[in-house]
Amino acid sequence: MLKLLCAVMLFASLVFGADVSGTWQFTVETSLGTGNPTVALQQSGEQLTGTFTSQVFGEAKITGTVKGNAIEFGFTGEAAGQTLKVSYKGTVESSTAMKGTAVYAGFDENATWTATKK
Repeated sequence: MLKLLCAVMLFASLVFGADVSGTWQFTVETSLGTGNPTVALQQSGEQLTGTFTSQVFGEAKITGTVKGNAIEFGFTGEAAGQTLKVSYKGTVESSTAMKGTAVYAGFDENATWTATKK
């Protein structure tokens, strides 16, 4: 019976996806160094909204999706007088951990990131 319950719980988490609502501390590695933005996410079904806050971009509104354990979100931000389109893709590894890649269009196409829920 315990095995059946565990299997049902695992299947449900795969079908319904992760809930990433909350505040996350990111570590982003780019070609110019490391940054530590804070990301506040609100999830409704598969839809994400929220705020990306960093020293470089200040505060930017984000939108995205969570499908199963795959997460994608992005924003357009101002940095050093330039407008940059930024997109993040990754995997929700647990209720408190995520990781993936990021593209800062025209700046860095191969950034990586990890995040821990606060």
